[in-house]
Order: sequence, then structure tokens, then C-alpha cells
Amino acid sequence: MAATANEETGNLPVRQGGGVRAQVPESALHSLLPHLLRLLRREPALAITLAYLLVAMAGIFYNYRFYAKFDIPVLGLSQIGDFLTAGIQHPLALVLVLSTFPIIWFFDRLNVRMRRKYRQLVEALRVRETLSWRERLRLRWLDWQLTSSNHMWVLQATYFFVIVLYGWNFVTIYASFQARQARSGTAAQVRVRLNGSEADLAASRSSTWTYLGAVSNYVFVYDAAAKQSLILPTNNVTRIEPVRPSARAGAAKAEAEKADPAGEVAPKP
Repeated sequence: MAATANEETGNLPVRQGGGVRAQVPESALHSLLPHLLRLLRREPALAITLAYLLVAMAGIFYNYRFYAKFDIPVLGLSQIGDFLTAGIQHPLALVLVLSTFPIIWFFDRLNVRMRRKYRQLVEALRVRETLSWRERLRLRWLDWQLTSSNHMWVLQATYFFVIVLYGWNFVTIYASFQARQARSGTAAQVRVRLNGSEADLAASRSSTWTYLGAVSNYVFVYDAAAKQSLILPTNNVTRIEPVRPSARAGAAKAEAEKADPAGEVAPKP
């Protein structure tokens, strides 16, 4: 009867000295859920706080990886408010947080499936009359994995490591993609005018700049032709005007014609 109950709940008995000491769940995730749910019932606001912190951390990681590709020390230029709102500025952060839960669920289901296979293998080895030294060693190893409560802590720590690794790689790949877009000149273009100037600040080969982003006290733009980033204090900026794609194409064509005045038909000798 006890064995049937264990199979239904997915728990494994811990043997010590021929007796049953405790129940070890097959799922490392399910062993945490009851404690987490009780904590959230006592402190409902904690769920919102944790979700917000995860989103903010994802945004901070993204800013660091993205601006590092343009040699901009964004962490040193940011204020406390910039760190708190970093995740809100990027929809990527919300996607990252929401996609983490299916990843952890998948690893937990894989772990449960493997532990059930291990249990069947242990039962098959125990019914044998004689075992080789390799089989005895394997039996001890599998028995530790299935019945040791310390193994649950190892699995839970592994899940935490998977979350950090997945989030870091996710952000790194997306930041690299956005940086390639900016370097190629296909990202958002802007015209910048500084205080005391009657004309827009021109880049090396264009009147527009690639807009990278901004924090409380600084604006970051990039000259794709010169491959040079520029950090502008917000107090020195009078206006930042977005350039529409159609206007950008027209300006590029006009600059090309201006740079090549020899496009006229040469007279015949």
C-alpha cells in the first residue's frame, strides 16, 4: 500500500538500516513549489517584486552587453533610476523572464523521466543473485541519486545555474544582433542639434546618426561610416529628431549625387 502511494505521488523512500526514513520527491521543482506558494500567500507583493527584479536584471545585462560593443561604459554613466527602469525599456526582458519557466519545466520533466528509469534499473539489479563490481558500484550510485535528500539540493542548484546561463546567453545573442544592426546603419537614425548651434551635428559622411539609446544624463549615438560612438550630455542637446526611413533613403541618394557630380554625360570630342 505504501509503495502504491509513493508511486502515485512520485516520491521515493529513503532507506537507512533497512527502514524507511523519509520521502524524496522525484521532481526537484515540485519540492520547492509548496514552500514558495506558502511564502507568496503570506507576502503577495513579493511576487511582483521578484518579477520586477528579474526584468530589471535582464535589462541591466542587456545594456552592459550591448553598449560594451561600442566601448561605452554604460554602467558607470547610469544612475539608480536607470538600473530600475532598464528592463522596462526593453521588451526582451519580459520575453526572457516568461520563457525561463518553460525551460525549467522541461528540465524538471526530463529529470523526473530519468529518475524513473533509474528506479527501474535499481529494481532490476536488486533482484539479481550476483552482481559484478561494476554493477555494485552503479547500484550504489543510482541508490544515492534516488534516495539521498542531498541530491535534491544539487538538482535545485543546477536549475539555478541553468537559469543564469540561459539568461546570459539569451541577452548576449540579442545584444549582438542589435549591435550588428546599428553598425550596419540600418537601425534608427536621428538628427542631433546641440545648444548654441543653428545647424544639426553632422556625422563623418552623413547628416544623421545611428541612435543607440540614452540614460538619465547622457545620449548615445553612433557614426556607422567612421565606426565611432559619441556620448552626449543631455544638458548639451537641444533636439533629437528621428529620421523616417523614406527621408533617410532620399537623403542618402542626394548625398551620393552630391559626392559624384561627374554623373553628367560628357560631351563628345
